[in-house]
Amino acid sequence: MLSSISSLLNTLIALIGNTFPLAITGNEAVNSSRYHTTRISVFRNDSSTEFDTSNKINGLSNCPSVAKFGIGPPKNCSQPTDPNHMPPSELENWFTEQLFVDLFPFANLGWGPNKCWPYSYESFRIAARYFPEFGTSSPNTVYTTEENTRRDVAAFFAQTIQETGANDVSLYDRGMSTEEADNCFYRGGLYNWFEGGPTSSFLSPESPGYEPSDGNQCNFAGRYCISSPELDYWYPCNRSEKTTNNYFTDCFFGRGAFQISYNFNYGQFQEWLLSKGIMIDLLAQPNLIMTNMDPPLAMLASLWFYMTPQPPKPAMHNIILGTWNPGPVNQAAGYFGPIFGPTSLIINNECGGEDPTNPGGPDMPQKFDAMFYNLSYQPDWSSTWKKEPCKCAPATYAGMVPYYDPKYYPEAFVAMNDENRQRCVESIYDNPDMYRMSSDSSPCLKHEIIETSDTDPTDPVDQHLI
Repeated sequence: MLSSISSLLNTLIALIGNTFPLAITGNEAVNSSRYHTTRISVFRNDSSTEFDTSNKINGLSNCPSVAKFGIGPPKNCSQPTDPNHMPPSELENWFTEQLFVDLFPFANLGWGPNKCWPYSYESFRIAARYFPEFGTSSPNTVYTTEENTRRDVAAFFAQTIQETGANDVSLYDRGMSTEEADNCFYRGGLYNWFEGGPTSSFLSPESPGYEPSDGNQCNFAGRYCISSPELDYWYPCNRSEKTTNNYFTDCFFGRGAFQISYNFNYGQFQEWLLSKGIMIDLLAQPNLIMTNMDPPLAMLASLWFYMTPQPPKPAMHNIILGTWNPGPVNQAAGYFGPIFGPTSLIINNECGGEDPTNPGGPDMPQKFDAMFYNLSYQPDWSSTWKKEPCKCAPATYAGMVPYYDPKYYPEAFVAMNDENRQRCVESIYDNPDMYRMSSDSSPCLKHEIIETSDTDPTDPVDQHLI
């Protein structure tokens, strides 16, 4: 790409209605001419929701059209609804439907935002209501409340453009200024539905990805099914046989705005849905990410991924707002506070740190998976030999049952630790083989589970309670 993803964020911030810089490292802000050239205030001059429609960029007069795929949206459909009727988010006070439509005029394979298809303002609004801190919180003093809320939303959409944008680099060869090309390039967001789209090589030539339902089947390359004893227990993905045309139905390739991929991500999102009372089996029907509208999952899955830490990775939301712990090595190198670059290490390890030049600068010195702290619950190997019920304890390697270290993760996730520990213990008794445990090698299996309390003697967080 000719424009860096950090530049993308700056342009989106400007498009959303602000003219402030992106922090490159630590709390330092860039003040280079490169960034000033991408700051345009096309929508608002104050806190109102009025739009400046006289600007040609805002009206897309300078932007060439993009290719459309398929026959367009249906006239009648099941529109996005929310089974839980979540209350409105404060985000809706400033991020309006007019702004969404102006930012993403070529969404849905070039046809534009549409309630009958995966990407629409209504779908985005419903998704945001499940995460009331998104685009509304301001936990740092580096930026104002308005700046923090806009940066949060801009960071989310910057990554969606990177993942599913039209990404037409030829715009920079059409005689437009860099500013004009940037603004057209970044309006190509939410263009694709499926990985490799618009015409995905994972799908049948008869159903290449021009309808949301085309993702119901895939070839072998699109299965993205990772198998291991733990994964087969928690998030199994070998449920289907080949269909009559030699395609599969258990396909976990990238779908939606963030291209959520692999059975473990589908499974963890499914668990989150169940916690909200939404009974959807994504491991059995993964393409519901694209077709389910009650609630609309294509947007909801992506925002869930943006807002949810997966140890050792913090949530992108926490990085852009500065409520993350980069560890002493990265902090000494200036990687701390409300910055953007490390968010790209969360989604696909695609970019390094942050730099005002294109395509980017040096990597973050210590990657997340190299930081040494407890990440998951595992059998407490120090006590499995004892004649007492089996236990689980935090371990320094990643697993399917996360442990949220209070030094690194928000309180809302730390509060899940006791429940996660109990899930780990139950899994030991339910399937000891996946841990290579047996009653001979692990006498604890001969003893029944004791009803647990909220206090865990193996958890450093609870030690002060004992």
